[in-house]
Amino acid sequence: MKTFKKYLNEHVGVGTPEVNSVEDGSIGVHNIHDPEVLKRVNAFVGSIGEREYIKPGFALDELRTKLSQIGLEVSPCTMDGDSGTVTAEVNAHGGRFGKDVDGSDINDDGISHRKEGGLKLEVKYETLKTGTSKVYAKLV
Repeated sequence: MKTFKKYLNEHVGVGTPEVNSVEDGSIGVHNIHDPEVLKRVNAFVGSIGEREYIKPGFALDELRTKLSQIGLEVSPCTMDGDSGTVTAEVNAHGGRFGKDVDGSDINDDGISHRKEGGLKLEVKYETLKTGTSKVYAKLV
């Protein structure tokens, strides 16, 4: 008897054994410090550039919602003007707070102890001639 996943791979063409999507669950998106995982999450983050939005803030709100589903929270930022670049802080699961095993205090973003410098969301936006906006984002 075939598994449902094997049936989908054969008949629908969703994913392959070598390439799994972020949503597949087999890559452990909580390991955002791993360069391979970050690359896959960035492919997902970058996909917001495929659409046009009425306002660039709408794209950021949508992206913020999607990233929260994998435990990443993006700090608020404002996009002023017709084009520009903004950078927002990112933390994992609300960050860490408490005491470490050696007794020192912990109060960080939940990422910087695994990835040097933590994680930031870099967003570039521009208003098109049609009045809509294009937004390009990347986790750095």
